[in-house]
Order: sequence, then structure tokens, then C-alpha cells
Amino acid sequence: MTIAAPPRPARPAAPSGTLRATTVAPGNRFGRLVVTAEEEPYLWRGRFSRRRWACDCACGGSAVVREDSLLSGHTTSCGCRRDDVVRDRATRHGARSGDRRRPEYQAWQTMRLRGAAPVCARWQAPAGRGFQNFLADLGRRPSPAHRLVRLDPSRPFAPSNCRWAKNPPRAGVPRRLITVRGRRMTLREAAAEAGIAYATLCKRLERGWSTRAALTP
Repeated sequence: MTIAAPPRPARPAAPSGTLRATTVAPGNRFGRLVVTAEEEPYLWRGRFSRRRWACDCACGGSAVVREDSLLSGHTTSCGCRRDDVVRDRATRHGARSGDRRRPEYQAWQTMRLRGAAPVCARWQAPAGRGFQNFLADLGRRPSPAHRLVRLDPSRPFAPSNCRWAKNPPRAGVPRRLITVRGRRMTLREAAAEAGIAYATLCKRLERGWSTRAALTP
């Protein structure tokens, strides 16, 4: 015959309003926070669970923080530290203004990543110094019409060989122009006027067709 074990006595609940001793006191500093006074404790399931403290932040803000968050180092500001981290990421090397990248940073990145020509060591310095040097040497882009150009295409990107130029010629092969009934126009314009596809006109010319034959629908 099996005899059931007697039920284990229920664990007495902690008296309501009783909290363990604390090592936090007004005047204590935790990161950017300075404790000023004790607030009403944090309640969990109807019982007092954690002490809470009113704190002033170095940024001028304030916060009420649980004691365990202060002691563990989980909370060290009123939220301004998180905002600073986000802002630092968004303004890496001074490269962003608001949510939009500065055009100078785009030009610097394109210069480095596209690999069209070597870039001087000064503009490739680590830890963001490369962009800072680039900005110090060339300054802000004067207008949206300005582009970064090399004065001598055979030499590397460097302070003495680069400048902001207004409406520089486009790099690469220029658009092909043809003469149609005495008028100069682009291939796309000629194709639209003749009523044929632009790709068809290009293929015909590549195969050696005359202009007149290529523009015949």
C-alpha cells in the first residue's frame, strides 16, 4: 500500500510593502544619471518587486529607472545616449545631413570604389580621416551642376589634380549623332521621328546599313 506524501506547505508571501535593503541612494551616479529621490516601487503581480529611482540626466533630461537596471548598468541615461549612437551612425565621418548623404561623400565613395584611377593615400586614410581630408582639400560642392573631375586623367585622384567642375563633359563614348534631311539629331530622336524602335535603328547601323535604309520602317 502506497502512502501519499503530505502536501508541502505553501511558501508564505512576502508582506506587501516590504522591500529588501538597497545600496542606491540620492547622489549616486550611474553613467549620465544622478539619483535624486526614490519613487514608488515597480509592481509585479500585485506585489512590490523592484525599487525605482528618479534620476537627473547630464543632458538636462530626467528618468525614473528601476534599481536593478541602474546596478546592472543596463540604463545609464534618460535615452539620450541611444539617440547619440543613432546620430553618430547617421553622420558617419560627417557624411550625412539629415537622412540624405552629402554629395561630397557620394563623390568620395564613388572615387574610391569605382576604381577608375588610383587615389592618393591622404584621401584613403582610415577611421574616416580620408573623407575629412578630401572635404578639407576641395571644400563643399558649389552647386548640383558641379562634378568631381581630374585635371590630368593620366594621374591619380589627389588634391593637386582634382577640382569641382561645372557641367563637365560626360565620361565614356559620346552619344552618336546622325544627319536626317539636313538636321543633326540623336539616334533616339531619329528613331522616334521615323517610327521605328531605337534598338532596331542601332542594330541596322551596326550591320552597316546606310542612314536612309536604317530609318525606313
